[in-house]
Amino acid sequence: IFSDFPIPMVLCLVFGVIGLVHGQKLGLTVQDSGKFDITLDGSQWLSGSEYMVGGHSASAGDLTPNKPAASQGQDKWGEYSATTIKWSHATKGELMHTSFRTYNHDPSMIVFEQYFPQQIVKDFNTSLSAQTIFPGFDRPAADKDLDCFSYHGVFPKLKSCQLSTYAESHQGGVPLVMYNASDSAVPIKGMLVFSAVNYPKAHHMASNKAFFGAGVKATVTEIPSGWSQLFILSSGQSIQGGMNSWGKRLLAFYGKQKPDLYLDLTHSTIGFWTDNGGYYHYATGAKNETYEEVLPRVKAYHDSLGVPFRHWQFDSWFYPKDGGVDPGGGGGAVTNWTAMPSVFPSGMAAIQQKLGVPMVMHNRQWSTHSDYIKNEPFPWYISQKAAMAKDPPAFFEWFFTQQQGWGLTMYEQDWMCTEYDEVQALQTNISMADLWLEGMAEGAEKSGRSIQYCMPYPNDILSGAQHKAVTNARATGDYFHATDQWAIGATSLYYWALGIIPFKDGFYSSTNKQVGGQTVGPETNPDREALMATLSGAMVGPMDGIHLLNATRTMYSARADGYILKPDAPVATSETCFVKALAPDGPDHCYIFHASSSVPMPTAYSAGYYSYVYSDQASQTILPAMAGIPAKQSSSFLLYNWYSGELSPLGAENTVAPGYEGHIYAVVVPIQNFSGQKWAFIGETNKFVTASTLRFKSAEPTSKGYTVQILGIAQETVHVCVAKESAGVWNKLCKDVSFKTTTTTEIVF
Repeated sequence: IFSDFPIPMVLCLVFGVIGLVHGQKLGLTVQDSGKFDITLDGSQWLSGSEYMVGGHSASAGDLTPNKPAASQGQDKWGEYSATTIKWSHATKGELMHTSFRTYNHDPSMIVFEQYFPQQIVKDFNTSLSAQTIFPGFDRPAADKDLDCFSYHGVFPKLKSCQLSTYAESHQGGVPLVMYNASDSAVPIKGMLVFSAVNYPKAHHMASNKAFFGAGVKATVTEIPSGWSQLFILSSGQSIQGGMNSWGKRLLAFYGKQKPDLYLDLTHSTIGFWTDNGGYYHYATGAKNETYEEVLPRVKAYHDSLGVPFRHWQFDSWFYPKDGGVDPGGGGGAVTNWTAMPSVFPSGMAAIQQKLGVPMVMHNRQWSTHSDYIKNEPFPWYISQKAAMAKDPPAFFEWFFTQQQGWGLTMYEQDWMCTEYDEVQALQTNISMADLWLEGMAEGAEKSGRSIQYCMPYPNDILSGAQHKAVTNARATGDYFHATDQWAIGATSLYYWALGIIPFKDGFYSSTNKQVGGQTVGPETNPDREALMATLSGAMVGPMDGIHLLNATRTMYSARADGYILKPDAPVATSETCFVKALAPDGPDHCYIFHASSSVPMPTAYSAGYYSYVYSDQASQTILPAMAGIPAKQSSSFLLYNWYSGELSPLGAENTVAPGYEGHIYAVVVPIQNFSGQKWAFIGETNKFVTASTLRFKSAEPTSKGYTVQILGIAQETVHVCVAKESAGVWNKLCKDVSFKTTTTTEIVF
């Protein structure tokens, strides 16, 4: 595979064939003037010469450098060598120290530091998004231009660019990924990722015709003496591998591990969601009946179908706000985060007793006249339409003690963009926006809960990645309110690099018109919805009305106990989408995704590597590279068409018949050889992830035949298939394995 394999058994692929893990070597030279050059494996990639602070700049000539000074130091990554330049103004003295850090133990990264020896008051105007600049990279000449992409907007979305024309957006344009799409090699031979490290909400990317770079955001009114802002440039040899290496470096700095996809019952299971676009979003489907009356009947209906939803989500319809809600779900701010009597007359604890499952609960921006401002001792920043506690750690530590008996396991913070944009202090106070997210995360963690981000800016994701409690974030827009809300692959590439699981919004599991609910539909591609939700590695959340759920499709995602059969890592955009010859419209318009899992099988070439390949184009030719497999190793795999059941050798180019919705979904299966007999373990063919490691503990040809270790749930029947080669023809063999109790058993074909 071209990115990180989940287990060591694929060393031959990662190291021997493509050798990606350690990235590529960065070289740095710094001149006395401050001009610098950066090479990647000896080739020139970047140069820079602009520095800005306090309304002054190197290019204007009113900011002058001292001679670069060399030093040694140590930070959270380890020992480094630094080159520091102190920048001064004729009358104001030293305004900024800029340092380049390089690491002998990791030559694939350079860290840039802006340090402020004195307070900087913003008493000047700037047209840039940042008021300080370092590093400031020169725009490349036309013959030296590079391809790039970065993330923009709420539910951060990948946008392609050229370095010569790159432009940031509000709280976006990060991370900035640079590469050469004209290189026909797959994977991409070299790439760079640039981003902030600490205080991501305090920084902003900035650009003009001459340069692009980063610094303290322009809205900040005061930079305190001693403030230090860090940025990283990280290299890699493939897009997925390079993104993962960048993410690993940041997570190492933060001291954080990626979350377990099965962290708790909520993260692990299918759940019933009531989000925007779903049946029960501001609608009960029953005249003159409250949610308290309706929802227990919905749960009883699910139980009658044998669909084990193990968690539920309540959206913004349950709590009071200071204004109405528009069709997109926006509107008034929360005044008291508890149930309205018109929704749950008996209160939150009472509905929890009736439903009896862990809860995900939605919240939004804080009202300027909330009960928390009126009745609690916490001071607040109050703007025109929203407010924020001045001491977020203290407020959120108290706040998360107020939900006793609710069953709350995951706090969904929605409308993050609105809270940031409408509270002035989050923009003008250099540390406040990061402190808001830190306080929220610490409060949730102390109470034993996790956080889902919703409507975040790209900078929110960077900041949230520091916090253990922030386990997942919405990766696309609201269901039925965005045409491509199913397409999570590109955003997943960003999120999962930082250890944030990409959640695809809830969906309708059937093609039925959902009359009586908020959104009637119908959903015309329910397989695609359910498939993407499953491959996301996050929760799977149908939102159908009573008597409208498609139970069969819902259970394609899960075991009989509701645990989702997930890939080992979330789905992501294929490496081929970043090669112009294969994706001329660019990665932002390429819907070829893949995820993977690994079942222990020592005799397979790939040691159990499975790739789950999706294409939205019915006529797409499937290449081994789309599955993360080098073309010369394709003979070690089979290609299984999930819809038709057709099984064929994986070739250099492969034609796969689309399913009835018009998309392609195929599983790349490893071949095993035992005593001259070739076998291939396909897995559970009536599940989207046929070879989930949650289900299968090992699969191996032996002298007895083909042996599979299966974990089954009480009263569950598991349909398992293998393939056996005979005279060049692959024949599928299947068995139904029934379980009386929850146990692991061995079967032999």
